Amino acid sequence: MTSSFPQINYSTLVSRYYPPLIAVAIGLLCLWGMWNAGRAGVARLFSIYRGSPALTNKVANLSPSDPEVRFGDALALWRAGQHDEAIKHLEWATALRPRHYHLWLELGRMRSLAGDQQGALAAFREALRRAPYYAQPRWQLGNLLLNMKRRDEAFAELRPAAASDPKLFPAIIDLAWDAYAGDARAVKEAVQPQTTATQLALARFFANQGETIEAANLFHAAGDAADQDRHRLLKDLVDAKRFSESYTLWASGRDDRNGMPQSGLDAVTDGGFETEIDADEPGFGWQLARNVATVRASRDNNEPGSGTHSLRVDWNGASHPWTSVVSQLVLVEPKMRYRLSFMTRTEKVVTGGLPVVTVIDANRDGQTLAQTEPLPSDTSGWQKHTVELVMSNETHAVRISIQRQSCASEHCPIFGRVWFDAFSLQKLS
Repeated sequence: MTSSFPQINYSTLVSRYYPPLIAVAIGLLCLWGMWNAGRAGVARLFSIYRGSPALTNKVANLSPSDPEVRFGDALALWRAGQHDEAIKHLEWATALRPRHYHLWLELGRMRSLAGDQQGALAAFREALRRAPYYAQPRWQLGNLLLNMKRRDEAFAELRPAAASDPKLFPAIIDLAWDAYAGDARAVKEAVQPQTTATQLALARFFANQGETIEAANLFHAAGDAADQDRHRLLKDLVDAKRFSESYTLWASGRDDRNGMPQSGLDAVTDGGFETEIDADEPGFGWQLARNVATVRASRDNNEPGSGTHSLRVDWNGASHPWTSVVSQLVLVEPKMRYRLSFMTRTEKVVTGGLPVVTVIDANRDGQTLAQTEPLPSDTSGWQKHTVELVMSNETHAVRISIQRQSCASEHCPIFGRVWFDAFSLQKLS
């Protein structure tokens, strides 16, 4: 018996209807994906421009599982003063994207500002765990520990942060200076400068704070690379009339201490010219005039007045009489009386303005304290000279200067040779 139902060809049915069904399904999936992407895009867009908590909640509902949206929610809520809600949204963001250290950093910042130090500590430590080689996690953690009065732990984090980002090093110095109440040694231990650049940065900071001894030690540790900085700082200190500090810094850079007093007070450095004169070294040694073509000063070992050398000055033409040919800055005590002694020998000096030795008050804009009589034109041997000085209440340093007495004209010619030796300064009262 034959069935009355028609035969169904399934292969023909599948081949006819399956492709359109697949296309419809794919289209629906695309529409669903576009809808969700649109919701996420709109949510992120509004997360940037939202302004009210009510809008924030609506935006969050559009894409509740997007950490960027939750992060934007947290910022908007924080600005609106809803700090607890802001922290909750940020905690949600870190749960959705736990590997992103910047979310943990922001969570730590918010918790810290809200007064939750332990919560902030946990968030910053998690940020550090996620990004152990970045500067900011350590920097934020160190600052929090510092606020919690845990100084040693704080600087254990701040040091590697500054090592990772050298721009942070000046800030770590400031933090240490405040944390240790201006104790220079404690500050140095806290920041532990390891490179020439950090040693120089700390040295400059100490010098500006008046901690010249510690600054000098750091300049010395930095070696030759510190010379230019040390010279610049030394000039600044001298210009500022901070003479005691200047001497400490100057002495720290000298390897040969022969003829150099330890304190520098009431003493001429190398008064017998026994060591080489460094024309490029500022400070408290002998300073030679520059760019004076008609004058030459040099050490001479031919028949010195004492020791093995003397200073020979050759004049050979016109020069300004008041030009300081050779000079030295010397520390003194205010209100004290001194006697300056030295020896000279002259040979065939011809001029209208003979050489003299002048002592100038370095604290009072170059005011002359004393000046010797003009040296003779010719001598048969060495002669000793003395001049007495009285310091004012403000005088902490004087400058001993070899120059000339006034002439009838500015460009006054002079010819001949003069030797100087055995400069010394004696306190009388």
